[in-house]
Amino acid sequence: MRIAHEVAVRQNMLAQMVESTVRQRLGKERMDLWFGNGATWTAVGDEAAISSAGEGIAPTGKTIRIGVANSFMADCIVKMFRSDLQAAVTQCGGTEWGYEVVVSGGISSPKIVEDVPPQPQITYHEGSSSNGQSSTSSTSISPTVSKPATNISSMAPTQRRTASDVDVQSIASRVVGSPSSSDETPNLRVLRIDAPATDTSVELLRLNAAKPSAVASSHPLRGSHASSDELEMDRLLAVRKQNERRWDDFILGEHNRFAYTGAQMVLERPGGINPLFIHGPHGVGKSHLAQGLAQQLRHQYRMRRVLVLTGEQFTIEYTESARGGGFANFRRKYRDVETLVIDDVQFCLGKSGTLVELRNTIDMLIRDRRQVILVADRGLHEMSGLGSDLYARLSGGMSCSIEPMDVETRQRLLQKLCLKHFVSISDEALDVIAKQCGGDARVLHGIVHRLVAQQRIQGSTLNTDDAIRCTMDLVRASQPIVRLNDIERAVCEAFGLDDEMLRTKTKCQSVSQPRMLAMFLARKYTRTALSEIGEFFGNRQHSTVISAQKKVEQWLTSDDTIQVGRNRVTVREILRSLESNLQVG
Repeated sequence: MRIAHEVAVRQNMLAQMVESTVRQRLGKERMDLWFGNGATWTAVGDEAAISSAGEGIAPTGKTIRIGVANSFMADCIVKMFRSDLQAAVTQCGGTEWGYEVVVSGGISSPKIVEDVPPQPQITYHEGSSSNGQSSTSSTSISPTVSKPATNISSMAPTQRRTASDVDVQSIASRVVGSPSSSDETPNLRVLRIDAPATDTSVELLRLNAAKPSAVASSHPLRGSHASSDELEMDRLLAVRKQNERRWDDFILGEHNRFAYTGAQMVLERPGGINPLFIHGPHGVGKSHLAQGLAQQLRHQYRMRRVLVLTGEQFTIEYTESARGGGFANFRRKYRDVETLVIDDVQFCLGKSGTLVELRNTIDMLIRDRRQVILVADRGLHEMSGLGSDLYARLSGGMSCSIEPMDVETRQRLLQKLCLKHFVSISDEALDVIAKQCGGDARVLHGIVHRLVAQQRIQGSTLNTDDAIRCTMDLVRASQPIVRLNDIERAVCEAFGLDDEMLRTKTKCQSVSQPRMLAMFLARKYTRTALSEIGEFFGNRQHSTVISAQKKVEQWLTSDDTIQVGRNRVTVREILRSLESNLQVG
């Protein structure tokens, strides 16, 4: 039938979408390790329902079947990637789809995972009822099969469900690794095919959602019994988990390697390096790294009290507590945690009461060896108004900077986003876009959205000309035009000099060194001629500009330091700060 054919085509596309989504969640290395060795992804539906379904009606019994090589691989996949598989299937197919982990291919005698002798009666476990008793429904069949099953997908549902009466809780505690008495014990379904020992013999490990409410909304047999509130809650949880910034999704590059190493040190020993301060310009992955680290701490160390918020939220709640006299609840909320993450902490600058409360909160958490992670768009030496006490506490931890993304990292991020949105584009086009666009990840997301729209218009793989034409304005806007006035302003602010001080004739070191840095940046990020640069900075000769450029390059080679205020800072660090302010690099 035409309808059945269309359903089959859609199911095949869905299987590819689920595989692609799982690859994005796990990363290339983990995906190749566990699923790359001959794993198959197919969508299986109830064929009777497909043939009898009317136009626009989806069949029931929908399952994504994942075929792996052996039982060991199946056990490990079920144990480690249960939530990722379920989230990917729900994201691509909806809550009516489930999945199976199948051991297939060249098996002469099936090996059953759960060590239960075969029985001639089918027992299909529906989960635990409200009184704690397991509710089952069984259908008897003949223990002998007249014809060997050569095609698993063509078998009747009652034949495919031949299995022993298995205790769901014991299987969950042994396969998944969670205790049977826990509230988070998954509703595990283990099915075994009772068929002759042929090449098509398989073992099935079927896993559904972790809690009964989620099973009611995702499983087709129980979905009609779920309330609207439960369905809405499941939908919101699925959306939140889909948008969650995960530790494994963070793209490591040269621009963020130092900050990533600091986060790894915190992950190895929470509370040992405290606080962790991550800073850098916008769009470089600061929030992703901090939130991914918090998520990893929650899962790896079973932390239940992990609080992630922004500096604006902290300030607003402090102000409301001060007005309403609810300081006890406010302090209990922020000090009774295992990990505290505050993003955009620069929002608290200049607010004396908020900074005092933040300092006291950090003091208490550090004293109890609770982890504190702070994120800002500037370094500690640039956060004027922070206060000497809070500055000293943040300096006693670990300050890590993230620079604008380099070309290689931009290219990897573009490839990942194109894979996520199913954009077919040539590698040459991605290379050109990665080299021309800026280092803001949000701009890269906008570029990929443009590519999705262009592919819909022309319906084919995008070449370089098509990709550049549809993203030209975003690419140009992501590379700001740097003027000599912008460089002069940034250098004067960094060194605390008066405006136009760099144009004076003075040759004292406190002015001449910043002037040489300004000339170096002008040569690097503008197309201004040497004579024009020298004329701008005090009517100097072009040879003076060349000498300044060589001097700064010598500083960078020998990793020298220069005086910035009361401190000596490396030339490399001050240049990074200036480039961040100019949004270049």
